[in-house]
Amino acid sequence: MAESKNKWGRVDADGTVSVNDGGWRNVGQVVDAASPEEALALFETRYADLEAQVSLLEQRSKAHASARDIQKAVEVLVVALTEPHAVGDIPTLRARVAAIAEGIAGLKEKQDAASKEAIEVTIAARTAIVDRAEAIAALISGDIHWRNAQKEFADLFEAWKNEQKQQFRVPKKIADELWNRFKTARNTFDKAQRTYFQGKHAADKEAKSAKTVLCEKAEALAPRGADGIGEYRRLLEDWKKAPRAGRQLDNQLWDRFKAAGDVLYSAGAEEWNTNLAAKDALLSEYAGIVKDTEVESAKKKFRELRTKWDGIGQVARADERRINDSWRAIEKHVRALEAEHLDRTNPAKVALREGFAAQVESAIADLETKAKAAGTPAEKSAIEAEIAAKRDWLSAIG
Repeated sequence: MAESKNKWGRVDADGTVSVNDGGWRNVGQVVDAASPEEALALFETRYADLEAQVSLLEQRSKAHASARDIQKAVEVLVVALTEPHAVGDIPTLRARVAAIAEGIAGLKEKQDAASKEAIEVTIAARTAIVDRAEAIAALISGDIHWRNAQKEFADLFEAWKNEQKQQFRVPKKIADELWNRFKTARNTFDKAQRTYFQGKHAADKEAKSAKTVLCEKAEALAPRGADGIGEYRRLLEDWKKAPRAGRQLDNQLWDRFKAAGDVLYSAGAEEWNTNLAAKDALLSEYAGIVKDTEVESAKKKFRELRTKWDGIGQVARADERRINDSWRAIEKHVRALEAEHLDRTNPAKVALREGFAAQVESAIADLETKAKAAGTPAEKSAIEAEIAAKRDWLSAIG
């Protein structure tokens, strides 16, 4: 093989390849190359690979890639460029790598500060997630909407996973402490929620059983029509005392119970209207009782009214007050006539009135005698006024 030489490399006749690296240094031997140029080309290719690595590292440094990663790459290249088996401007590559290394220090400080700040931010974010999780867990013994709280816990867990994807790693001790707090809060909530819904399921079952029985009893009243309304109202009181089920189930049971009542009230409405017309007719027929001053006559008519009235069924609640007020007005008048009659015919009161009347009449006689003997017109006028007053008393008690 003939010898070949350029600025950075040479090939001896025996195929030994050297590089000009501040002096000639043997980098290898090629014995089967067709020409010295091909032998050099092999080691120049190796140099091109090293130069490409340096260029890539320069680009990463300018783009402010991780200073720690760049530092590791510099260390690898420093070793690779110590005595590389390559042909090319190796001193320049070393200088370029050294320049990269010099710029790392400032970049590392900036990145470390940014990393510290970012870590503090993600720690704060995780802490906020944990605080909220613990706040929800603290509500389990108070006022809590379980399904909303469950959804919020799921959202908090997703937020936690997103924080874990951040490129800045939280110190393991802090990360573990926060995760354990979150996990404890979630487990506490999950356990309490299971207990609640197990109890709620049992309560729903009890409520469904009790209210289903009430529905069946209400539905069984249908053949009785309006006569079953009183019993239905008693069932309604039992319904109010019965345990509540979940909203949907409770609403379904109530709709069934109410439908049974609607059947009764619908049947009652027609009957009530008929009864109302009959009672209004009776009140019109016997309205004259309130003008009757004869007690026996009034009592007789009132007995007739009551007998007919009792034979008529109920009316709607909305009409009860008006009807009953009219009834009571007649009853009040009859009771007043009876009271007046009893007062007039009571032997003790009659004797008292007669005794008092005799006393008044005797007093009037004495006053009439005095009036005849009066000495002056004024004296006579005063006596006559007293006589008139006593006669009024007689009229009142007579």
